[in-house]
Amino acid sequence: MLKNIIKKSLALAVTGTLLVSSLVGCGAKTEGDSTNEGNQQTEAKSDKPIDLVWWTIGNEPKDQALVSEEINKYTLEKLNVNLQIKYASWGEYNTKMSKIVQSGEPFDIAFTSGIENYQDLLNKGYFMDLTELLPTATPDLYNFIPEDLWTGVTINGKILGVPAYKDSAQAQYWIWDKATVEEFGIDYENIETLQDLEPVLKQLKEAKPNEYPLILNANEGINGFNAAINQYDEIVVKPAIGISYHDESAKVVGIWEQENVLENLRILHDWFNKGYINPDAATLLELPKTRVISSAQSFEGGWKDTEIGHKYFGPAYSTRTIQGSFLSISAGCKNPEAALKVIELINTDEYFRNLLAFGIEGTHYEKTGDNTIKKLNDRYEAPAYTQGTFFNMYVQEPNPADQWTKLKELQETAFASPVLGFTFDSSSVQNQISACANIEAKYGSSLITGSVNPDEALPKMIAELNAAGYQDIIAEAQRQVDEFLANK
Repeated sequence: MLKNIIKKSLALAVTGTLLVSSLVGCGAKTEGDSTNEGNQQTEAKSDKPIDLVWWTIGNEPKDQALVSEEINKYTLEKLNVNLQIKYASWGEYNTKMSKIVQSGEPFDIAFTSGIENYQDLLNKGYFMDLTELLPTATPDLYNFIPEDLWTGVTINGKILGVPAYKDSAQAQYWIWDKATVEEFGIDYENIETLQDLEPVLKQLKEAKPNEYPLILNANEGINGFNAAINQYDEIVVKPAIGISYHDESAKVVGIWEQENVLENLRILHDWFNKGYINPDAATLLELPKTRVISSAQSFEGGWKDTEIGHKYFGPAYSTRTIQGSFLSISAGCKNPEAALKVIELINTDEYFRNLLAFGIEGTHYEKTGDNTIKKLNDRYEAPAYTQGTFFNMYVQEPNPADQWTKLKELQETAFASPVLGFTFDSSSVQNQISACANIEAKYGSSLITGSVNPDEALPKMIAELNAAGYQDIIAEAQRQVDEFLANK
């Protein structure tokens, strides 16, 4: 479907536009500037390198300057591009980049997922529509990434970013402490549901009555509770509104109002009363480094060597999981083709991919096999998940050499949400969302940690949510979903 739309739009494309765009540098957006056009022609004749700015999230690596020198040797040779990678820290990136985007400050590529209210910025045209350019300028990139992923970054019929092809479909695992599994002979491979988990929690509590086998915290309770345990695609996270992964009719529901959610909350409350869950769960913020059992989005080998995991949900594609890591190009970029070619190089060139992810061989890592490495120091620590695919990256010891092969095979089995590609526009119900989010915050942590009786607390919360406009949000979401599906 998406590729058919692209073919139709390509038939209407003005090829001269692409020709001009391939000759200009990147920077702030200008329109109707004849002097700028003259400069573009001069640059093209002199083969002046194209300067690109890429903003990303995280703390700048200690050896960033050293690695950047190697990066630019390669990008100049391959693409005639000078690439400046700028970092904003984990705590400031979301708001800093939002301001940069809206201020018009020149940049070319950005890690969009980490930007505050990025969906609003995408809707308002701050990032470039790549629909026509992708298959013509970077066909290898376009063909490498599966269609479902392109659908996940398509908003109002426009591809507005390049998704990272990795664990893009959510697979949820129970992660066990390996020593505990061995000590108690836990049949962890046959534990999937909460009901399956209960006998083990009982066994562990009886063996160690002063300990709590399931440590939860106020922020998330069991990680993936709504998506993996309850199996809803959360099209609105706060307040919780979604569509069952198994409902092809795509009915939008208040997740808190569903019977299966109530049943799972009852189980958690029962566990809390039995001492399986830590009594401070509703207020605890920091989790201990080691836990007997936890839930996490992961993949085979994606845990510590002292742990062992078993998949109990997925993999499932949703707009949210795909938009967990993607890059967009500024609407003010003067050479989007060059920017796209950099992203293509990341996803298709093994040397460049690993230089970005791990630094310089012999300085920051050493190879231990054809595709396995050992890190030598912490001089270059980059957030590889923000850059591009995992499938041409080296594997770090002690993970198995076929880690990325297995992950790719797993992703190829993924199913999709009935509304993959849908993005909720909250503008018309923003007041209701803010009010409901505050109400959910009042009750939510206690409910998802089992700290309160859901048969008493949940009806109170739902009554307050409804008074604050919960049903208005659901109705507006349903209207938008219906419209989205009608136009697919």
